[in-house]
Amino acid sequence: MRSLLDGVKHEWKTAGAWVVFVVAFAVRLAWIAYVHPMPQSDFLWYQNEAISILHGQGYQFHGRPTAYFPIGYPLFLSVVYAAFGVHWLSGVLANICLSALTASLVYAAAYRQFGRFAGWIGGLLMALYLPHIEWSSVLCSEMLFTFLFFLSYYLWVCNPLPRTSLLMWVASGVTLGLACVVRPVALLAPGALFLYLLLNRIGFWKSVKYALVVVAAMCVTISPVTVRNYIHFHHLVLVSTNGGVNLWQGNNPYANGAYYWPSNPTENPFLQYVENEVADNQKASHMAWTYISEHPGATIRLGFVKWYHLFQGVDNADNWSMGHSIPPVSKTFHETIRGLSLAEYRCVLLLAAIGVVLQVLSVFRRRDRRPLLGLFVALYYIGLFFLFPAWDRMRAPVEPWLILFAAFAITTCIRGFTAPGRPRG
Repeated sequence: MRSLLDGVKHEWKTAGAWVVFVVAFAVRLAWIAYVHPMPQSDFLWYQNEAISILHGQGYQFHGRPTAYFPIGYPLFLSVVYAAFGVHWLSGVLANICLSALTASLVYAAAYRQFGRFAGWIGGLLMALYLPHIEWSSVLCSEMLFTFLFFLSYYLWVCNPLPRTSLLMWVASGVTLGLACVVRPVALLAPGALFLYLLLNRIGFWKSVKYALVVVAAMCVTISPVTVRNYIHFHHLVLVSTNGGVNLWQGNNPYANGAYYWPSNPTENPFLQYVENEVADNQKASHMAWTYISEHPGATIRLGFVKWYHLFQGVDNADNWSMGHSIPPVSKTFHETIRGLSLAEYRCVLLLAAIGVVLQVLSVFRRRDRRPLLGLFVALYYIGLFFLFPAWDRMRAPVEPWLILFAAFAITTCIRGFTAPGRPRG
């Protein structure tokens, strides 16, 4: 265990991680000096619920307990408000810190997996990545979830096979459990870890053991929320009650693959959803799975449409940051940043695709299965949105992995160009 911790400390003792943090924090601080998005929609809900928790009124909607959205981010925000005051700036500064820490984690993960140069490339790409800079100025749950989700992955990376530490598996389970309390989409992530362990030939039962340790730590971490929900709703609700409705939004006769919430009650039977959230969640889940089983062809076609929406662009980030800024940003500024953000995202996506291909080739050529862990985690997350509705906000948590793959591609290409030529025979 001591040698594993020494390895982790080495990455953080080097100047790189802290330089990346400072750069990321400074850039995001400069951003909010000019862009001040006021909370609306989901983000206003988070703010109001955080204030409700802070004032001792609990997590409630219209005077009744709720689990409609996961409690994790409002609870985190209430702690921030308690410490620094109820103000847009205190919440946004917390998100900026989380986003900057994520950039440092990308540096550390790339450093450990691909070397110091890849660490610098990945860390600085993440620090200067405009879509995340924009999201960090919004009171959204993505920054907290992304940090916790990627931290769990980093702990897996720091627990190399076959020399592993049980404590590291427990720690990763705790952080993954906290991520699930923020957004339950990480609940099945240990499946990606199990597949990775299995392919590394450490043995079936060892793979089961390590995965179960992570799952057990997750369950213990999530359990207070589950107990709270059972006390209030007298039903087993692990984290939140919106999973079934989200699944229905992506799988019904009118679904378009993206956000779908019509105001016509003939198309949307869940307009009063929060009034009876547990029963409606169960009903929505049943309707969604019925539609999927009865329309497999349409489900598959719509799945690819959802992936298209997931990777389409940066409209959500632009709209919820610059589009809701008070005072408004200039049209020239908005259009310029939007163009730069879209161009940067497309470059990262292209480089990530190249990086994935290079990593797969590396697995086959060198018999080195370590790159599979990041690929499996990313594929797990992306795979969820073959069924659930998707738009670019949903892509934010997987973007650190895209940047990790992009850093690998850049590093590999540069090494290929700069490597000395082979002597001719």
